[in-house]
Amino acid sequence: MNSLWSLVVGLLNFLTYQTPIFYLTQSVWRDEAFSYFMAKPSIFRIIINTANDFNPPLYYLLLHLWIYLAGQSDILLRLLSFLFHLTGTYFAFLLSRHLTSKKQPYYLAFFYLFNPMLIYYAFEMRMYSLYALMATAAIYYFYIKNWKGYIIASILGLYSHSFFILVILSLVVYNFFHIKTRRYLLKTLSPILFFLPWIPILAVQFIKSKESWLYPVDLQLIKSVLGNLFTAYEGTPGSLWQYTFLLSLAILFFLILGVMNKKLKGDIFIYPIVIPLLIVLSYSVGKRPIYVNRYMIFVTVFEVIAVFIGIISIKNKTVRKSVAFVWMLLIILFNIYITPFRKKTDFKTIFNEINYIANENDEVYALTPIGFLESAYYYKYPNKTFVYNPQNIHIPNYIGVNVVFPNISKTDFPLPPSRVFMVKDDASFELLIQQ
Repeated sequence: MNSLWSLVVGLLNFLTYQTPIFYLTQSVWRDEAFSYFMAKPSIFRIIINTANDFNPPLYYLLLHLWIYLAGQSDILLRLLSFLFHLTGTYFAFLLSRHLTSKKQPYYLAFFYLFNPMLIYYAFEMRMYSLYALMATAAIYYFYIKNWKGYIIASILGLYSHSFFILVILSLVVYNFFHIKTRRYLLKTLSPILFFLPWIPILAVQFIKSKESWLYPVDLQLIKSVLGNLFTAYEGTPGSLWQYTFLLSLAILFFLILGVMNKKLKGDIFIYPIVIPLLIVLSYSVGKRPIYVNRYMIFVTVFEVIAVFIGIISIKNKTVRKSVAFVWMLLIILFNIYITPFRKKTDFKTIFNEINYIANENDEVYALTPIGFLESAYYYKYPNKTFVYNPQNIHIPNYIGVNVVFPNISKTDFPLPPSRVFMVKDDASFELLIQQ
């Protein structure tokens, strides 16, 4: 009995800490806390605040409604993104039924469901899973020439993330270079008309984004970009660059197989990979960095589809099934391997301790702006949370606190008697007591 219980406990620990379920249960990080505070106010205020952020408002509006159901439960708030991911998986399955027959459609559904990039953001309180869903829905409707569905999905995609415009432009280029589809150019481009009201705001935000945390693009990233996007790899652990390069070569091989499959029109799925990467990487090298893995999550969607087409293009049935099995196995093993490296700083645990001993007169000072949003999210008195900023230095806009908390800097401590919890970026804290 004891051995059985130990086995059950061991299995639960494995599932909780070694699989993507961990992403669902771990501590909220800064960007997720930002999403929560962006979604809390009225719908009108959300739209106004979003005009000061780089991302359009759709996700925050949906999260605003979801909060009524989820409250402030980390797990429930993140489940909204997982619902988007499941819906994206369903659209991938629908698409695969137009690409192949029999049992093979399930390959694409499994590849999509367990893809390391897509499943990572499926458990994050951000817009990226919604963004990926709209890219999947848009390409499904584009492929079957359901223009109403394509236009709706694309409009929603544009208001999910500004980079979605690259999906539309890629499909426009595809139509332009294929004589049979040139008559669809205007239909393909038409969703941008509905995005015109947001373009001036986007232009202003793009100019403001010159104050940025983004890292330069180098040759190592360019060589590994396909593998990085497939796995959500951003440099941790540092030893994986050579493997994401090899993975990029493997993905490229499947892309070529897919392009050669004229029957399935596999090149449709190549354009939204190649063209956006050329634009974003070229601009990042020549002008200033704008490349971020998650901003390009739609490329991952098209990689997954293109790899699927490459695999089902293998003529030998035994080889095809073997390659599909090995590919799925590698995806699962990678998810297990990478999970511990994606642990967020654990503000949840220290605020369980702080909240136990704090009273309504106690304040929390984040020692830098980096840890402020998590502190405000987890402290039971969020309006008593501030940034300790004795020099009153300007807080960069990209950190996000200025959008939802415009006046949170404190240059000195409250008058005694007082207690202040001094929270560091590593989620440790000290209690300052003034008598």
